[in-house]
Amino acid sequence: MNRSYQESRQLPPFSLARERIIAAFPAPRGTVDMPVDDSVGRILAAPVHAGFAMPSTDVAEVDGIAVASRETITAAADCPVVIETGARVNTGQPLPPRTDAVVPIECCAEGSTRLALEAPIDAGGGVRRAGTELEDGALLLPAGHRLRPIDVGPLVAAGVTYVQVRAVRVGVIPTGGELVLPGTMPGPGESVASNPDAIRALLAPHGAETTAHTVVPDDPEAVNAAIEAFRAKVDIVIVCGGSGRGTRDVVFSVVRSLGEIIVDGVAARPGRAFLMVRAGDLPVVALPGRPQPVGLLTEYFIVPLLAAWGLPAAAPPRVRVRLGLGIESHPRFAETVPLSVGRVGKNLIGIRQPRGRQGTRSQFRANARLRVPEAVAGYAPSDDVEVELLDDPDGPDMTVLVVGAVEEIDLPGTGPRIAVVPCSQDEARALLDRSSCHLAVLEGAPCAPCPSWPLRLESRGDVWFAAPPRLVRDPKVRAALSALGITRC
Repeated sequence: MNRSYQESRQLPPFSLARERIIAAFPAPRGTVDMPVDDSVGRILAAPVHAGFAMPSTDVAEVDGIAVASRETITAAADCPVVIETGARVNTGQPLPPRTDAVVPIECCAEGSTRLALEAPIDAGGGVRRAGTELEDGALLLPAGHRLRPIDVGPLVAAGVTYVQVRAVRVGVIPTGGELVLPGTMPGPGESVASNPDAIRALLAPHGAETTAHTVVPDDPEAVNAAIEAFRAKVDIVIVCGGSGRGTRDVVFSVVRSLGEIIVDGVAARPGRAFLMVRAGDLPVVALPGRPQPVGLLTEYFIVPLLAAWGLPAAAPPRVRVRLGLGIESHPRFAETVPLSVGRVGKNLIGIRQPRGRQGTRSQFRANARLRVPEAVAGYAPSDDVEVELLDDPDGPDMTVLVVGAVEEIDLPGTGPRIAVVPCSQDEARALLDRSSCHLAVLEGAPCAPCPSWPLRLESRGDVWFAAPPRLVRDPKVRAALSALGITRC
């Protein structure tokens, strides 16, 4: 039994770790006043009330002639009341002084403002009274409402320019003598300090305000001082750097010494290098230094904590897909697998992206991801699974899946989206045979096709392009082939 397997048996599962974190930390009470048009997506911390009545005065409800109803009391069919020069008003205009009703313009002769009324006009007829749309101080939106784009216009129209929204302050501390600032070319052994920007982008939709510390060296006193500098200023501290196993890793030992350990490792990939402690009332988190696990662990545990604090974000769209290739997973670990999803014929197909050394590229290529729970050893080709989309819900319908001996394809920004999935020749042929991709790039001499594939499109050097014949009639596939300069289809 290997070491990682033994350790995994002692680590809490993903769901239990998340429950412990949420139970350990009550919600902070921070709020901030923001301009309405900058607050879309934020959660209201206080109810919003109208700044004034709408309309603010009596206005015409129809185009017509403003009259004083008291002057029409005697009107009858055999004794009409004649108004020679009525005051013309348009819909929404305030009524002239000493008038309280509006007679529709259709009651006048064309081009005239003369009226001959054969019945009395009620006061308020044809009038929209002050405050009938909104009373001064009327409740517009309750606390807890997530502000939507469609809310902005009506709020501003009702005299609301600022709203109070919930706010969580997050401090991020990047550590490591090898880090350089974003925009700097890293030298040998160096890397860019990208984690503060990544965490800020992930937490901003929840209303979190992220502040980054300057890069801190691998020194226990320096790490401790950076945490202390944030203690009274933020609601969460996240320290990035190391895994707790490296010879220069000090982050995890420093964070463990700060207070009560809530979670120290999780049975998830990534997850073993995750630590959260309670330092007084302050949550302090230690994350590894690599960007990919930092992003996933932030989504795994920090985002649910913010949601429990009343700062949820819109859930990503979910769809069911048929897997094009099998996926292996350790049954003791929860895992997140990047996928490329596209509609092939009538089916949504999801193909796993390479992991390991190609993990960074896979993140850029993927438009979906599959969360594999604990106790699941993987999935077989053609299994039906639910995935989270990373793009808009219509994205898969515009995606062309290209598999095989291919790294990148650069196409113009308009037209179909190319999803490149590098894979072995056997896997590419299997995807073609199952009609689970749009286009394959194969190496070597073309072999004799199976009945369902492939339509050989073109050879370029030692590679050749193939596709299931029925799919080349798909407009998005034809557009992609044209952009690639492939005309034999």
